[in-house]
Amino acid sequence: AGYDPAGMDESRKELPSITYATDAYAACKDADLVLLMTEWNEFRDLDFKRIKSIVRTPNLFDTRNVYDPRALRKIGFTYICTGRP
Repeated sequence: AGYDPAGMDESRKELPSITYATDAYAACKDADLVLLMTEWNEFRDLDFKRIKSIVRTPNLFDTRNVYDPRALRKIGFTYICTGRP
């Protein structure tokens, strides 16, 4: 499922086959990978302990380098990012 607090109306026009969630947590439910592709403030303060409890597999790909890799790995996520080790 996908979620974007500002771009879903346009996304629905271009990508109608995607399931769109009502919020970030609903988008993460039963996911094998959480993919962050935008830096909206709404995504900066997510509760990753909660997310870990609802994903199928705790994998996070942070394309914007928003999160602290050590903190997420400590929670139990496999953390992948771009542009830094």
